[in-house]
Amino acid sequence: MKFLLPLLFSLILPSIAHAEITRWVDSQGRVHYSDGPPPTGAKSSKTIDTPASAATPAGDAKKTQSWQEKDMEFRQRKASQAEAQAKKDEEAAKAKEKKQNCEGARTSLRSLESEGRVSTTNEKGERVIMDDAARAKAIEEARKAVESWCK
Repeated sequence: MKFLLPLLFSLILPSIAHAEITRWVDSQGRVHYSDGPPPTGAKSSKTIDTPASAATPAGDAKKTQSWQEKDMEFRQRKASQAEAQAKKDEEAAKAKEKKQNCEGARTSLRSLESEGRVSTTNEKGERVIMDDAARAKAIEEARKAVESWCK
């Protein structure tokens, strides 16, 4: 008898959707649970209100998704996360490159504006000292480079 009531209750509960549960006692004193009205010979009856979450399966509250749909959503989330991470990495690489180019342009400008002589290499690989006109032109180009890279 101790096992009958929990067994009966565990078998009835999952099959109930939004139905009312009625508890009633028969003429022999046994307690019964049903989703319909008690028979006419019942000694006492009581209607039990169950919360919707306990009465309905979890998927009834919203549209249930198959495992394929869940898997597809998971893959889409992963792809968008990977795409966002790739974009973030690309932006970080561009920022690093821009910083390096800015530092190089500033270093070049400082060396051109220094008091000493400045030399370059020609097409043959020989070292050539810059004259004042070439130096002024190189300084102007270095300033433009600093402006463009160091915003």
